[in-house]
Amino acid sequence: MVSEENIMGQNIDLTVNRLPALTWNSLGVNQTVIPDVLSEGFKRITAENEENLHKAGKTDSELWNSMDTIPTGMGEDVCGFIDKDTDAICISSENIGEEKIIFNCETSGDAYRDIKLFAGENETLTVWMGLKSSAKAEGKLTLRTKIKASKGANIRLVQVNLLGRDMELVNDIGAYCEDNANVSVLQLFLGGKNTWTGLKTTLKGDKSRLDVDTGYYCDNGQTLDMNYIADHYGKKTESRMNANGVLKDNTHKLYRGTIDFKLGASGSKGDEAEDVLILGDDVINQTVPLILCAEEDVEGNHGATIGRLDDDILFYMASRGINEEDASNLIARARIEALAGQIGDEELSRQVCEYIEEATGYGEEL
Repeated sequence: MVSEENIMGQNIDLTVNRLPALTWNSLGVNQTVIPDVLSEGFKRITAENEENLHKAGKTDSELWNSMDTIPTGMGEDVCGFIDKDTDAICISSENIGEEKIIFNCETSGDAYRDIKLFAGENETLTVWMGLKSSAKAEGKLTLRTKIKASKGANIRLVQVNLLGRDMELVNDIGAYCEDNANVSVLQLFLGGKNTWTGLKTTLKGDKSRLDVDTGYYCDNGQTLDMNYIADHYGKKTESRMNANGVLKDNTHKLYRGTIDFKLGASGSKGDEAEDVLILGDDVINQTVPLILCAEEDVEGNHGATIGRLDDDILFYMASRGINEEDASNLIARARIEALAGQIGDEELSRQVCEYIEEATGYGEEL
């Protein structure tokens, strides 16, 4: 963990996305180090639309403070690094059923913010989070999101990364579910030079559920490092974690997905799957599905599909006058647009489609 002494220094290394159960060090997947982070250079970022947000007041400080103990996917280093922020954006279902938060890094520099989402008993909350920057902006955007779903509550978080190519993203999430609560997360990682992201969900209550859908499009040297953990504590809990992405030239992606059945989580079920389409050269793809089990009466499934375009698809496209490059771009765009259709916010969906159209060279020939 980052010590107070290190925080006061100029540069620190953050160890993030540590696997709950370590494998061979030679594989290089147990954890990731973000080197030379300028700990004194981060400034609190204000949401573009912050003055119009229906933020919860600080009167119920006991609730918001209790959420600080929720563990996150990226680990203690990020928590210790961000804890200096005492002014979190707090959104509660008591104030509004849905909200959109837009972070826009208009100038260069490192920025951070803490976000807390809470839904009361049998209430529903949907939050869209858009991450943008100017084309010339450089720096790291570090976000930590804590989620707490009370009994019978439903919380949906949608995150869309449309940062410029000189920005980096550190995106840390922790969620906690009580009885019959549901948390669903939809993420699209498209922009940025480097992205590190993690999600850890504590399914504490009986019959609680987690659903995660992650989409990504990486090209031109982008890196994406992910760590998703579903901790099953309650009885008859369920988790589903799906990732679907495209890797093009000179990119590196590492996906860790862990389903952990704790003792007492009888009748629980977990599913995780990843589908990776490789379209370019010099691509590094690493997928680490992991199932841990301390309970007998459970069901866990994992799988990964990794490959290039099928020859039959290419032949079909060619028979209709579409060359291999255009066919690849068409398939890649279709994958991302399918997830964009699930966002539920027209403006963000449009921005995602415009981004992927530009990235794949949409238009002239198709």
